[in-house]
Amino acid sequence: MADKEFLLGVRARELLKYTKQATKIVTDDVSQKDVRAILERIAALEDIREVQTVTSQVISALDKGQREGFTKSTYRFYGEDMRFIAKQILLDVHAANNTHFLTEYDQRLRKIDAILDGCSLLLEYITICMEEGIISTRRGGVWTKKTQDVKYMAGAWRKNDGGRARKLREEAQAATDRRQIALVKEAFRQYQAEAIQSGYPAGPPASY
Repeated sequence: MADKEFLLGVRARELLKYTKQATKIVTDDVSQKDVRAILERIAALEDIREVQTVTSQVISALDKGQREGFTKSTYRFYGEDMRFIAKQILLDVHAANNTHFLTEYDQRLRKIDAILDGCSLLLEYITICMEEGIISTRRGGVWTKKTQDVKYMAGAWRKNDGGRARKLREEAQAATDRRQIALVKEAFRQYQAEAIQSGYPAGPPASY
């Protein structure tokens, strides 16, 4: 693995590890139904000590509901996808690098394009999570930076290998053109030889 591609692999691993950390479930979902059930329990209590205990539970539940991070429902809706995308980015980095460029350059370019698409999609998810208050601007900024590092490096790789692939295509097309010209020349040479042997003058057949 070349130095730049190795560094891209390192950045992709860091992104996956951070994504796993950032999408951990920090609390259960606290619904109005949950709070209502606890308040009904409080209303049914007579001992003040029991009231204090249950009240503390309500406060704790509400405090947890305001903690930064994913609840079970937001994890299922966003977090699972974000982990999958980050994992796929790392897989595509390795798949692209393990593709033999001289013979499979189109396949490598497709894998690099998949890396870029994955980074763009992950950035969209991060933005949505910040807008919905699931993660803080600080955490979103760190996450965005790690994603953009991978995206920028993959973009540079795409530009470099895209130019190399274009040159290889042009060389392959030129070789094909040369072969076709050689075939035409050989066919014409054989025609001339056959014409001489049969007594006809050399040259292309007359048109009527």
